Amino acid sequence: MAYGYTGWGWPTGLRNGMGDAGLALGIIALVLFIAFPLAMILGVLALIFGGIGHARARRGEAGNRGQALAGMICGGVGLVLATLVLVLVVSTGDEEPNGRMDEGGYSATSVR
Repeated sequence: MAYGYTGWGWPTGLRNGMGDAGLALGIIALVLFIAFPLAMILGVLALIFGGIGHARARRGEAGNRGQALAGMICGGVGLVLATLVLVLVVSTGDEEPNGRMDEGGYSATSVR
């Protein structure tokens, strides 16, 4: 054999790690929106990484422009849903199960 075996080699396409990370974080934020503090952090990170990946793809430095955009969309939706859950938790935090407001255990009629 006159020539050496070169093997399969590596893929030569442009890669976009920021877009991939944005998509992964966006999907996780979207799925875990009920755990609103975690989902809010992940949603913001997905928007940041997706934006960086989208800008790199637009300049031609990377591929996966669609994945970066999908990551930004999923991260934004996850962030909005987590914010709505936060508003719901804060607005109904002082209610008892029967719908009455918790007054701290004291009533104006029981204090003399």
